[in-house]
Amino acid sequence: MNKFDRVFSTLVLLQTKRIIKAATISERFGTSLRTVYRDISTLKNAGIPIIGDPGIGYSIMDGYRLPPIMFNENEAAALLTAEKFIGKITDEKTAADYSNAMIKIKAILRTAEKQSLAVLEDAITISGGNSWTNKNYLQELFKGIASKYVLDMEYQKADGTTSKRKLEPIGCYYQYNNWYLVAFCQLKTAYRTFKVNRITNLRLLQQHFEVEHINLQDYIDGQSDSWKVQNQFQNIEIAFNKRLAHYAESRKYYFGFVEQTIEENAVHMKFQNSSIEIMARWIVQFGDQATVIAPLELKNRLQALAMQLYEHYK
Repeated sequence: MNKFDRVFSTLVLLQTKRIIKAATISERFGTSLRTVYRDISTLKNAGIPIIGDPGIGYSIMDGYRLPPIMFNENEAAALLTAEKFIGKITDEKTAADYSNAMIKIKAILRTAEKQSLAVLEDAITISGGNSWTNKNYLQELFKGIASKYVLDMEYQKADGTTSKRKLEPIGCYYQYNNWYLVAFCQLKTAYRTFKVNRITNLRLLQQHFEVEHINLQDYIDGQSDSWKVQNQFQNIEIAFNKRLAHYAESRKYYFGFVEQTIEENAVHMKFQNSSIEIMARWIVQFGDQATVIAPLELKNRLQALAMQLYEHYK
């Protein structure tokens, strides 16, 4: 990236947050801190009202904004692709809001980019329906997280009963076709994870919380580590026939995939999983196109399952 593009991109980046540290800018553009300081000095000399100092961070004075930014063709195509995914993995309100934002973006594109986007509009599709059922609560959750509002929530538990909670929301994440809310529960005085599609009623209270809670990623990592400690994981190695390995590829992360090596006729995959039963019932569908290398316990369980199937259909 040449100096002009880098300095301009730094100016754009400064407008994305209230305060941005030099280290963040350095990491974003792969430059030294000294280069960052020179770029900031260049912007100040050009009359950009930047406030801040090294070690503290930088911000742009309130009220200053760049004129409308022009997107190039690749950036516009990336935004269009994201719009297609948004419609599949979020609620109707979020998808509609994103679509409205895309209309504004398209309005400032040059004619050539508009024509390219019009062609791509019908040439990109995400197959399959939206498997995530929801009640349009994502935008309310995002607002509660951003503004630190206490949430008043009614929630349907796995056993079908309903509970009422007051929550201090930390963040949301999407995994395995479901959205999850992580929040500090005032009733349980502990952090809890909730499936968003089980929320039956949600209200943002005009009550802020001031506590600095755990970072979302730190919470997720901590839960993962705790789960691993509670379960006794076994190292599992399987060789899949190369012709059918793509079927295993599509599901491997659900079973604790670690790594794989590709040979002439087979794909060797390594897993860490605490359930021999779950692994056996997944592998049995591959028949003789998958070979368990280790452990012996998994081989024995597959033999037993094969005998059960033989007796069932004899």
